[in-house]
Amino acid sequence: MDKFPASLALIGAVLLAGCGRADFHTGTEAFAIDRAPPPAPAPAPAPAPAPPPAPSLPPLSAVPVDITDNHRVGIVHWRDRDPATMPDGTPVDGLECYPGDDPPHTYHVHSHLSIFLDGTALAIPEDIGVVKLTPTTQCVYSLHTHNHSGKLHIEGPAPVMFTLGEFFDIWGQPLGPDNVAGLTGKPIVVYVTDQNGVVTMASGDWGDIELLSHREITIQVGTPIAEIPNYTWTGH
Repeated sequence: MDKFPASLALIGAVLLAGCGRADFHTGTEAFAIDRAPPPAPAPAPAPAPAPPPAPSLPPLSAVPVDITDNHRVGIVHWRDRDPATMPDGTPVDGLECYPGDDPPHTYHVHSHLSIFLDGTALAIPEDIGVVKLTPTTQCVYSLHTHNHSGKLHIEGPAPVMFTLGEFFDIWGQPLGPDNVAGLTGKPIVVYVTDQNGVVTMASGDWGDIELLSHREITIQVGTPIAEIPNYTWTGH
């Protein structure tokens, strides 16, 4: 008979071994105990990625271009008086089409719109917002063009707020982050240059951009432009 129980021998062997593997005998049987190593420390979390750099603003062209003579700016891309997009003279965004050559107005200023496709300026169609009702009669919306200069006429009974979105609605063309007047599949950025020469990148809803006197709105589709155009004209 053993002098002490096998269970006491097992406990003593474990205490003597401390850690690792312990081999011992209890008379006729051999036992081995493996102690698991401590768990590895959890890896440190990966650092958060750095935010992308803010896009840089193209410089404003140092050479102003006078468009007082209303010459064409850019190459012809859209059709003038396109029947597929022209309004029929009914109100658009609450803006009436007034019979005659000009809307009744005491407020008359001009903004300028430039649209670039992969660095090439596209001419804004003439007579946007000028609707032929019959061969001899027409009506004109408060927002309209007369030529291919890109100059937008803003005429109203009072200096109320008119917007780029209203102009595009009268043009009958989309204005959104993935489609500007049918130009799609390319990145789109909008810049606003105010009369003081300060250029900002437009954010939010581009349709809310107000049309102000001598404000330049530049829409870049695709390839970035090297500089913001700088147009000037006499009058408002």
